[in-house]
Amino acid sequence: MRRVRALLVSVFLATGLALSVGVLPAQAATLRNVYYYDWDCHRVGNLGIQEGWWTSYTCTPQNGLWFLYA
Repeated sequence: MRRVRALLVSVFLATGLALSVGVLPAQAATLRNVYYYDWDCHRVGNLGIQEGWWTSYTCTPQNGLWFLYA
């Protein structure tokens, strides 16, 4: 009985640890689109906030393009 109980406790602890490590934040920023101009990136970012698609956004320049993360 002791071995079964020890095994069950180990399984529950391992499962809890695996679930807590594998959970992602609810609002993780993901790449939404790529734009040629910064004004276009900010226009779509603000539209996304107004429409409720995301709560915040970031326009990041890279190699002459603008990347929208939200």
